[in-house]
Amino acid sequence: MKPATDLGSHSEQDMLSTMLDAYTPPAPCRRGDVVKGVIVRVNPKMILIDIGSKCDAIVHPREMELLQPEDLERLKPGQAVHVYVLDSNESENVILVSLNKADQEGDWVRAQELLESGETLELEVVDFNKGGVIVHLGQLRGFVPASQLQPAWRSLQNSDDTENRWQALLGKTLTLKVIEVTSSRNRLIFSERGTGGERPRRHNVLEELEVGSVQRGVVSNIVDFGAFVNVKGIDGLLHISEISWQRVNHPSQVLQVGQELEVYIFDVDLERRRLSLSLKRLTPDPWELMGERYSEGQQLDVKIVNLVSFGAFASPVDIPEVEGLIHLSELSEQPVLRADEVVQVGMIRPARILSLRSKTRRVAFSLKIASAAPDEPESEVAEPAPTGVEAIPPADV
Repeated sequence: MKPATDLGSHSEQDMLSTMLDAYTPPAPCRRGDVVKGVIVRVNPKMILIDIGSKCDAIVHPREMELLQPEDLERLKPGQAVHVYVLDSNESENVILVSLNKADQEGDWVRAQELLESGETLELEVVDFNKGGVIVHLGQLRGFVPASQLQPAWRSLQNSDDTENRWQALLGKTLTLKVIEVTSSRNRLIFSERGTGGERPRRHNVLEELEVGSVQRGVVSNIVDFGAFVNVKGIDGLLHISEISWQRVNHPSQVLQVGQELEVYIFDVDLERRRLSLSLKRLTPDPWELMGERYSEGQQLDVKIVNLVSFGAFASPVDIPEVEGLIHLSELSEQPVLRADEVVQVGMIRPARILSLRSKTRRVAFSLKIASAAPDEPESEVAEPAPTGVEAIPPADV
């Protein structure tokens, strides 16, 4: 039988591990966010997706009803997907998400890129009305007004039936460019006039760019979800999550239009003709540094960076890009109801590492045991002086 002390030690480790899992949530999801996740379960009634949150994410029931069997068949457990957060109310331990809307958001990003780059693309006419023709960009419905069609098509129009004037163009492939993108009004307008041969050149440049290489670029536009950086004549997306290892609330805090900078080629999608960039990958991953420099039980100075209902988040003073949790129960020896009873944002305090998992980017700190030396042999711990008697200092040698 194992000694009681060993059992107690393992029990304490298990308890700390369980507490870390329960109280170290990722950044909260907000309605309108597009986040990456992994499919956990798929059946005709439910798709469960792990998005790293403390709550389950499921595809909205209405979307499930419209999902075709062949689309469901393509979704497999373990598959990485992007989802759009429809409802971030975590009180019911579930987050409603949409796969379709996430694709649409990606298509709006692509449309914006096409508008800014002036690139042309070939799209098939899928519908028409008396004012022009309809095309699809991914899941988006785009419109080509009659005034933006090439004059040559006028010979095919049915002038006797205004409602079916452009029926002859149904199924035709047009070379188009984007001239207006207004996602808030679901408005995407194309033009066939003045299109040139820019598409082959863009495709050739993308083929020349290698993933993992570093290129010089210029910031061409800044939007809420990131920035567009022109690299060799092509606008690539620098997503806000790829700007810095530290939290960035808005790209304008770090970047400005016209700024020259070096970017890391994160992904090249030849099929969708997209270029994804990164800034933070030009610098070492702070979590790797955290794992090399520190271990569980070690003491360090941390800076309080955020207060939440269940505790506080803090960063090591020497590695500010890493954030870890100090649960309410680890803020003080005394019971604490609110973190601001003990700490404030900006305060620097000594802390001890309760648990460190660099690979999963999780660390938990404790303030209440920071002053106690861990794993110190009992024989080396000084006995307290008897009550009412002062400790006598040793005589000088």
